[in-house]
Amino acid sequence: MSAGDLPVRIWIPYPHQNLGALERALGDLAGLSEVSSYLLAQDLASLPSFGPFRLPPSRDLVVAGSSDGSRVVVAASVFPLVARLARVAGRLADNPWLAGGSVELQGREVQVEWLEGTWLATQGEVSALEEQPIPDLAPSHALMRLEQSLGPVPKGLYRLDIEADGWRIVSVDSEARQSAESRPSESLPRTLALVAASTRSESGEDQVTRAFAMLSGAERANEQLTRSVVAQRGPGARWRLPAERLLSGLGFDVAQGTHDGWTLAAYDEAALRAVTDELAAISGLLESVGGSPLQLGLWMDLDEARRGLDGLARALDALPLPASEQIRRWTVAARALAALDDFSSLTLRITGSPPDLELRVGNRHTD
Repeated sequence: MSAGDLPVRIWIPYPHQNLGALERALGDLAGLSEVSSYLLAQDLASLPSFGPFRLPPSRDLVVAGSSDGSRVVVAASVFPLVARLARVAGRLADNPWLAGGSVELQGREVQVEWLEGTWLATQGEVSALEEQPIPDLAPSHALMRLEQSLGPVPKGLYRLDIEADGWRIVSVDSEARQSAESRPSESLPRTLALVAASTRSESGEDQVTRAFAMLSGAERANEQLTRSVVAQRGPGARWRLPAERLLSGLGFDVAQGTHDGWTLAAYDEAALRAVTDELAAISGLLESVGGSPLQLGLWMDLDEARRGLDGLARALDALPLPASEQIRRWTVAARALAALDDFSSLTLRITGSPPDLELRVGNRHTD
């Protein structure tokens, strides 16, 4: 599908058959749909069923949307016999989702129509749509095209590959794929549940690296606040600790430290010392992307990170704090990891020159 004002597009072949395979491979799609609701203002799991089918029985399905989620199009190339039966059944049952017409979803009006064998559901004003040929690529469970950068994710064409013990999303660009496949595998130190890091140039040529680390092994929810540490190498303002601005008004003190060019901050001195001992390992993770400059990296021991983020979200929810976007972000992140409970590792690398993204989820539990 070509639509210049819908820069986010996802293509899925044979969705009514592949959805089960995707759910087995990716994890809990219903849980992950909450993340789609948060990012795209559309909970994809809430779409009505297509008669007896969860999704339209079709050759392929495309979901296209604006970056803010205000405009969305779902298009399916429905098999001819199913298309005829669906339209008749929709008219008999006065069901506009099948026959065509206006439908209200989550308080928003959606227009459904048939264009020959293509079923279309449109939310918001959308310019003329045009079909494009599928790129000549190796078989894939799904493709995603970004016509413009989406936050830190560079524009480009990405593919979803199902692997033996997990799955990955990677650029279809040959140079970027070769770079991803040649990278050595790496793992977090056992003391860390997760590391998130960003590297960029600021103030001319000065390179700044900011990182957030969470220690593993917490047993109670309220421990996660004290087991979170931020670190920075280079000039400028550091990342804030979870709810730091809100908690400072409640008397929470922030411990500070420096080590080997890094400045660190945490709510707890012991956590500060523990992460200081792992700075060499964290630096090694940042260098694992090879020659491409890292823009954003995320490394997780999912078993520990699930417990950690869930504990952090519950600890923040229990504090006498007003609702905030920051607290909601931690809550959504915790629920996203809960949907990945079949797996034990996650790695995300976003680099520039060439712009590239690789998200890999693996080490599926076998019990």
